[in-house]
Amino acid sequence: MTDVFEEPGSAPAAMDRAMLRQMLIENPDWVRGDTELLSHLAGAPEGVADLGRVVRDRLLGEVRQLKQREKAIAHAARENLALMARAQGFVLSLINCADMDELDYTLAWEAPAALGVDCVRLYLEGATPMIVSEAIHACAGGLTNELLGDDNDFTGLCPSRTARTLYGAEMGSHALCRLEIGGQTGLLALAAREPDIFHTGQGTEILNFVARAVEQRLSLWLTTD
Repeated sequence: MTDVFEEPGSAPAAMDRAMLRQMLIENPDWVRGDTELLSHLAGAPEGVADLGRVVRDRLLGEVRQLKQREKAIAHAARENLALMARAQGFVLSLINCADMDELDYTLAWEAPAALGVDCVRLYLEGATPMIVSEAIHACAGGLTNELLGDDNDFTGLCPSRTARTLYGAEMGSHALCRLEIGGQTGLLALAAREPDIFHTGQGTEILNFVARAVEQRLSLWLTTD
């Protein structure tokens, strides 16, 4: 019988292979305990692609991406729910405003914290509802169309010139929403110093919800000729 251990690399005879196989079956720890040998036996032959490993690695990568996407969606959903809750609380505070002075104060000081922004302004075209105000201001006719065009709202970066005009200070991003109150056109403007708070393509459901509430409240005190 050929001694296979004396001739490395040589192919053992059938009987020798049978004996070696039986020895490994009876002593599997010989292989389990040798990580290099176990890795060699489990791997693909040299020069041959391990398609199973390639597919497995690809699937694992896709699973990781899906998990990250799921976490991002869940995080965004939680943020939206929290923002909606704050917006609803803010709208309730609007209902308690007895006059425009209180509405002006609410927009200037309560709205930013409730809506997670740095500044809130409301502009009414061709109207001067208040002599002294902090958030509610008159503006020239056509300002809303100049900023929004034919759109109802806008979210995105805030140019320096627009920021100085609307907010009196530099802002990174802002959200604008058209108002229609008793035949008068207005503009609700929310601004943040960070450039990524508002971005193109962002949902505007909460913005419009707040704008409609402001419209209804202002209609109590604004009259048309």
